[in-house]
Amino acid sequence: MKKILTLAVLVLCISVYGYGQQNIRGGDFEHWKYNTVHHYYEPDSSIFSTLNILDTIPTPSGITASPCDTAHSGTYSVRLVTGYIDLVQAVIPGVIGTIKINWVTDKAILGIPYPYGSTLPTRFLGYYQSYPLVNDSSAAVLLLSKWNSTSIPNRRDTLAYNRLAFHGIIDSWTAFDTAVTYRDHSTIPDTLTLLLLSCAGFNATNMLGSVGQIGSMALFDDVNLTDVSGFPLLLMPSVKVKLSPNPASQYLKIELGRSVENGYFEVYDAQAKFIQQVPLNGNSGQIGLSDLSNGMYYYKLTENNKLLNSGTFIVKK
Repeated sequence: MKKILTLAVLVLCISVYGYGQQNIRGGDFEHWKYNTVHHYYEPDSSIFSTLNILDTIPTPSGITASPCDTAHSGTYSVRLVTGYIDLVQAVIPGVIGTIKINWVTDKAILGIPYPYGSTLPTRFLGYYQSYPLVNDSSAAVLLLSKWNSTSIPNRRDTLAYNRLAFHGIIDSWTAFDTAVTYRDHSTIPDTLTLLLLSCAGFNATNMLGSVGQIGSMALFDDVNLTDVSGFPLLLMPSVKVKLSPNPASQYLKIELGRSVENGYFEVYDAQAKFIQQVPLNGNSGQIGLSDLSNGMYYYKLTENNKLLNSGTFIVKK
């Protein structure tokens, strides 16, 4: 494997930064947009990004992430290919995830604000194919962290970390499903970082300091997190859900980010046992809670049997 020498022009030092969620899309990689200026596809998402913008510098590396019509479900997956930038003699991993580049500071930005409230994910799962060259491998990485302002000096604490490496040629869709490995269960994260890579030898401190074989390839699809009940946490939900009041006693008002047709709001108890459901058409609805005892409940929002969102609410009488 080829190791990076120097980065004379562009140095990408990793920092953690929160950015908005205006165009929320998930880990099914069904939605892409075409950059008409630089002529490449980018995920249609404020959450998932790539390093394809590096293809615009002199002696480009080529496009390292693109939509692929070989999908585990739906129409598209993501294809990641390890490239090389001649100008700075740097291997660049094919990567998609919570990553962006700040050209003003020459830094890569990792992570998004933690989107799941007080719910902690329990499993990290998805599907992949892998086509490494020589002894290379692909990877999937999950990091949950929180800024610690009370320590001296201040630092970012790692609360949970999973790094999966996929070795050898895997030419059919294969599931990965692993328990999230926590170092601290008692603290709610403020940042979620998720990366899918064609190069397991990536360098998280300096992404252009990665090690890997140019041309190694990996496909990923239907990547997700689940909570303790096994419900998908959805990276990210395709429809926003606002519940009020929460905690609730007699009723729960449901407000949606967009109108749905043939929708259902389903309620489950803490053991994931189905309790009740109400049909939803439009962008709002209401469900009665008079038969429910105090406690936490899970919900699923579906449209035409497709999961749009899930989460929790509290009943307190």
